[in-house]
Amino acid sequence: MNNTDRFTGKARAYAQGRPDYPASVVGLLTRESRRENPRLADIGSGTGILSRAMLERGWTVYGVEPNDDMRKEAEKRLSAFPRFHSVAGTAERTGLPGASVDLVTAAQSFHWFDAAAFKRECRRILSGGGKVALIWNSRVEDSPIAREEGNIHRLYCPCFYGFSGGLAKLTDSIGAFFNHRFQIFRFPNDLSYTREQYLRRMMSTSYALTEGGEERSSWLDTLEKLFDRFETEGRVTVPNETVVYLGKC
Repeated sequence: MNNTDRFTGKARAYAQGRPDYPASVVGLLTRESRRENPRLADIGSGTGILSRAMLERGWTVYGVEPNDDMRKEAEKRLSAFPRFHSVAGTAERTGLPGASVDLVTAAQSFHWFDAAAFKRECRRILSGGGKVALIWNSRVEDSPIAREEGNIHRLYCPCFYGFSGGLAKLTDSIGAFFNHRFQIFRFPNDLSYTREQYLRRMMSTSYALTEGGEERSSWLDTLEKLFDRFETEGRVTVPNETVVYLGKC
């Protein structure tokens, strides 16, 4: 399966199960723009979670998304924003004009890119002085619930390589992308889920098992039992932080 197809059929679960980004992240990106009418290329924009937050701050947003299901879901959810422009492109070939945006974001997506080609494309589409922000909502992996989640995914999901596409192993790739000159910002962002929200979050992952298989039912049953162990008054809280890598490429 290529990276674009990993999320086919998961757009609804993604939109319903994936968390928003903290207001502090949106504030950080807005301060970095230093423009009255900033323009953003949101690469791998998915169902438009980050795009919406930036549109609500008055940005013009180009949501670049190669997966048809995800892109159509974003178009539906963001149809009320005239400054949203949906683009059927990739990180490596966005289709945007040169020097056309003030900031590039990749939220939950950089680990799927050809980093060298994405770097060249960012340099082409960014206006002078523009930066790139690589963003992840990331579990606190040494928390008890995250450790047990990881064990469950390793048991059932052949495509599980670690949370956030193996973010912990991306250090060298991120450093090279920014020529080893970048800032890291960490924002606490613990996530609280009902049972349905928790399962939808799991079903929205790139490594989620496809519908119809016996293993999928066993995987979800095991996750429900995990929810039962950690829930309080019908909800579980998963320790999480939003991490932003910001710099020029």
